[in-house]
Amino acid sequence: MLLIDIDHSLLIDEKTMKTLSVPTLLVERIGQEKRFMTMRTHLRLKRLVEKNYLIPFTCRSFDEFRHLELFQIDAKPKWAILESGTLLLKEGKPDKRYTNWLRQQQQTASLDTTLSYLEEVEQIAWSVYPAEVWGPRMKQSYQPIEQTTDEAGMLDEVFRQSQAETDA
Repeated sequence: MLLIDIDHSLLIDEKTMKTLSVPTLLVERIGQEKRFMTMRTHLRLKRLVEKNYLIPFTCRSFDEFRHLELFQIDAKPKWAILESGTLLLKEGKPDKRYTNWLRQQQQTASLDTTLSYLEEVEQIAWSVYPAEVWGPRMKQSYQPIEQTTDEAGMLDEVFRQSQAETDA
């Protein structure tokens, strides 16, 4: 499962977007601020979400996350981790089973407990992107993916690996 920090990857500001020679797509608008993604990255990301092989992570609140059209319209993930790990969404809504699990485990919501819960209910192993951001956060074992300028290519490789695991 690819855990991707959307605050430190994928999204491009308008100034950077204007320097690119590839097609881009507007994926977020907050006031005058716009965020974009390359069309190629968007298509790869959408494919991984459809296969339930990607979990977006962000420090954004629930309301801020809803501004990201990408994850509200185009590619609705089964799971999303918000507020730096303290809010877990399932199918776009706070996961009540997770809240009950926390109470039973006598734990508080954190990135660590969220990942432990997901490991338990989904039986997954983690790949993380960008690895440079995840190192200090992760207690679980994971496959690091170094930051790259070709994020669409990275998503292609993750998709190929997920297909190989499915076929095995």
